[in-house]
Amino acid sequence: MTAHPFVLGRLERTSLAEQAVQSLLQRIQDAKLGPGASLPSEARLGELLGVSRTVVREALRTLKGLGVIDISNGKSPTIRRELDAAALAVYFSRAVQVLDNSTEDLMDVRASLEGRAAALAALRRTPEQLARMSDLVIRMQAQLRRPAAYASLDMELHLEISRASGNLLLFQIIGSIRASLEAQARQGMERRKTQASLQQVQDAHVELVERIGNRDAEGASRCMLSHMESALRVLPVQGRPSVSHPRARPEASRSP
Repeated sequence: MTAHPFVLGRLERTSLAEQAVQSLLQRIQDAKLGPGASLPSEARLGELLGVSRTVVREALRTLKGLGVIDISNGKSPTIRRELDAAALAVYFSRAVQVLDNSTEDLMDVRASLEGRAAALAALRRTPEQLARMSDLVIRMQAQLRRPAAYASLDMELHLEISRASGNLLLFQIIGSIRASLEAQARQGMERRKTQASLQQVQDAHVELVERIGNRDAEGASRCMLSHMESALRVLPVQGRPSVSHPRARPEASRSP
């Protein structure tokens, strides 16, 4: 019987589960194991690493939680076929909870990523994707006085734009960040007390979709950055005053 080609170095007797995780991640990378590839059995991994099956199980559960592998009863672990952004979502949610200025910092990150996503969406969007964006904008207008419903549709629109960028990494990172800021987005709408202020938000979304529809990549990016700045100004930010994005231009916030 041919021995399994999976070769691992034995571990020192400190933080065994964490060492096992790092060793397995390194081996997966070095061996360039692709989606669907199998790892050795728990028993074999224990032999290769010089640890108990309990330690191996803990390491495999960690890898599953990170979205690296799938585990099925009675089968060897396999490399997950699809990217899983669950760990990112947990990370960004934790950032909001524990870091000072996290809302502003995440909005800065969003501005850069979503500005790029808007530009790519203008170049790559399909007619079907544009139709979904236009439909969402119409539905958003009807929910302008309902902060929770509007914020939910707003998130759908931004995710649709990032999906239309054709960049899976952008889509997943943006989705993870936006999920952690959903409550803040709702609060931002609640803090806008006048119809004019609410309509300004809606008009910015209308303009954004129009620029994407016109394949105006530069204009879509500017519009998105301006929209991010406007959103940040009404969010409850602690720690330091807002810093404007130098790439945004004032005229991008006006509707045509």
